[in-house]
Parts: sequence; C-alpha cells; structure tokens
Amino acid sequence: MEPTPQTPSNEHQGMKMLAQLPKGLTSPTGRYWCAMCKKQMELAEPVCAYMPSMCVNTPIPIETMAPGSTGFYERAGLFYPKLVQRVVAAAVQRATDPEALGRALAEDYLQDLADWRVPVAASPIETVKSFLLFTSGFDAALRTSDAGPVFFLMDAQSVWGTEMPEKKRSKATLLAGARRVAEAARGLAPSDLHFMAVTSGEMGRYFCAQCSMFFEFGSPRSQVTCPFMPQKCKFKPVPVATAVDLAPLDLALLTKVFGVSPKLYRRQLATALATEPDQTRGLDRLHASDVRRLLSDDLRAWGFDLADEGKLDALLAMLGNPGRA
Repeated sequence: MEPTPQTPSNEHQGMKMLAQLPKGLTSPTGRYWCAMCKKQMELAEPVCAYMPSMCVNTPIPIETMAPGSTGFYERAGLFYPKLVQRVVAAAVQRATDPEALGRALAEDYLQDLADWRVPVAASPIETVKSFLLFTSGFDAALRTSDAGPVFFLMDAQSVWGTEMPEKKRSKATLLAGARRVAEAARGLAPSDLHFMAVTSGEMGRYFCAQCSMFFEFGSPRSQVTCPFMPQKCKFKPVPVATAVDLAPLDLALLTKVFGVSPKLYRRQLATALATEPDQTRGLDRLHASDVRRLLSDDLRAWGFDLADEGKLDALLAMLGNPGRA
C-alpha cells in the first residue's frame, strides 16, 4: 500500500512563498517605515528589523513614499520603555527656564519630522498630540473649549512629578512645546495642559520573545496583545517578571531597539541635558554619573543584567552618551 502524499501546511507554503517574493526598494538615507505596524526604522537594507523571517511586508523607503502621519511617534511614546523620558523629566526640574526648554524639545521633534518627511500640517492636532505622547511617554486626552484645545496627560505624574512644584515645571515645559508645535503646524494652540491620575501603582512591563521588543504601558497584566499589530500578531508579550527563561534580560536587545528607531530620543536628551540649570535654587545640571545612575536604576527595575558594563556603555553610546562632559 503506497503512502498517502502529505499536503504541505499553510505555514510551510507561506514561508516558501515569502522566500520567493521580490526584495524591497532601498532608501539612500536608510530611513524606512512599515505600512503594517507603522514603525519607522533606520536600516542598512529593506528587511524588517523585528521579524525578518515572518513579515510579508517590506519596509518602505521614505523617499518612495513618506509616512502619512505622526502615528509612530504616538506609539513609540506610549509603548516603548520610558528610559529617556525619565532623564528628560529630571533635567526639567533643574532648568532655569522650563518654557524655553519645552520649545527647544519641540524644535527637536519638528526637525525629526522633517528628516523623516512626515507631514506637519496634514493634521495639526494629531501632530501636537504626538509630540506630547513621545516627549512625555504617556497618553494625552483632548477636550475642546472656547479658549482652545485642552490636553490631559494620563498618569504622567509617575515620571513627571507627583508634587505640585514638580508638576508646574513639567506643565510649563510640555505646554510651551505643544504650543510651538501647533504654531509650526498652523493649528490651534493648546490653551492648557493638566496631569490626570487614572491608575495607581507601577506600569506594566512586557517582553515579546518573537520580535525582541520591550513595552511599558498600562497596569500590570498576565498577558497583553501586541500594541503595534493587535489584529495581526499571534504572539503575546509577557510580563518581564514572568519571563523566567529569559531573565535576566539582555541589555543588547534593548540597545538594538533604540538603534533601529528614529533618533529623536537622542536629540531631546541632548537638549534637556544642555539646558542652563537654575542656580537660584542651588541646582546644577545632570552630569554623566547622574544619567548613568538614573538609567541603571530604571534598567534594574526592568530586570536587565547590568553585570557587563560594556553593554551599558553600548546603550549609553546609542543614546548619544548623555550627560558626558
């Protein structure tokens, strides 16, 4: 009796077809974006940096077709680890002129949009919201009023200050930046900005073993849906505390995430750390040792292995060596 022929699985057929698909176009600047997950990526070639053996899409060169919105900046601010925002927030508390610092952070954002050919004036209010989400690291609710848009940063006090003096300085910084972005986008300037506490306790911190991505958002849960491809991705990010087989987490994976991302985080760090300190309050600017300590404390809270100083140095180099003399 002859054996029954085996029908190739759909997965096998899909992988075979994927290998036969045409290669993507190359960007002369190495800047790409994905129409599926909306990530913007700096790459040597048009191959997905996260799931190269599985993703059917090829990253799109910005010179061929530019991103249509600032959506990536919203997602990155809302879901990526808040390492940079915590350092920027610490620098804000030392700045002699928080409003000037906020406008400078906005200029960094506008320059990054220009570099990536992201339209500024297509949707002014979304452009402003994306600035707030990326810079603060938290979601921004919006209410309209006769005086203009009013933004509410949800749970941002966990990074930007729990006491009123801290909140006032943070508000002055972020509101001034939002108004500068609105001006550039030719939209209505925000009339006000407030902090709103919605949840309590630590944020959820997650890792996806399939794409080696880290996420920080919401309240801790046992399992979450991928925030970038919730309807497509079949893999589930898990809390870093329960990723026993992955602990301690490899810092090189996080360095790669920053490496393929747009470098707005580097610009804003440099701007925040170069701002003049408020010496009338007896304060100095953050130094390299301060930045290293802040980042190390945050990374330990994540569960990253910091035994190899070289890996921490590599991450700091990717961040632009913030705080160096």
